[in-house]
Amino acid sequence: MPETGRTTRTTRREQAEARRLQIIDAALNLVAQHGYAGTSTKQIAQEVGITEGLIFHYFPTKAELLIAVARQRMTFLAEALDLLAGLDDLPAHEVLGSIVLGWVEVIQSQADIVTMLLTESQTNAELGGAFRGVVDELAGALSAYLTSRVRAGELRTDLPVRASALMFFSSLMMFFLTNRGLPPEEWRARASRFTGEMLDTWFRGALAPTAGRTAEPA
Repeated sequence: MPETGRTTRTTRREQAEARRLQIIDAALNLVAQHGYAGTSTKQIAQEVGITEGLIFHYFPTKAELLIAVARQRMTFLAEALDLLAGLDDLPAHEVLGSIVLGWVEVIQSQADIVTMLLTESQTNAELGGAFRGVVDELAGALSAYLTSRVRAGELRTDLPVRASALMFFSSLMMFFLTNRGLPPEEWRARASRFTGEMLDTWFRGALAPTAGRTAEPA
């Protein structure tokens, strides 16, 4: 009998967590489409097929639900950071293309949460802090990599690494916002072209003088 009781409690916890995730998924989908102000808890409840009151059982306020959405679905940050792991000894001209294109793909793969963060962080202070945290982590990781390439003599000694890292991130965000509605094949082609053109422009100003001369054809 005790074992049956533990099984029942476990099943209820699992069911509760599954319901919580359903609510989060529905909220993310609707907020990405209609914005935070344009999405009501009644709409979210209808999307999940539950009563509106059950939403408040899991999330006391609509704002807390929005924060839970961001925390639960912001996995793109870890994926983006993984692309930079262990690359300090590899030349920038060989790896930055894959890093930048990889970041573009990661952002697009989680377009709904990225769109929500970009739009709602402008008016929600807690989401704004979460988004700034994302920017700081990605810019910090890329800055550390660029610094390692400055020390290796590949990039200019006076390169503003933090500004360069932020430039990469802001350019990716702008590309995402203006192209996120493209069909997958066209998205990949345009993302690849954008990455190449951005890096070509950037390297013309970032390479150390000796690196720039050796990179030119004889």
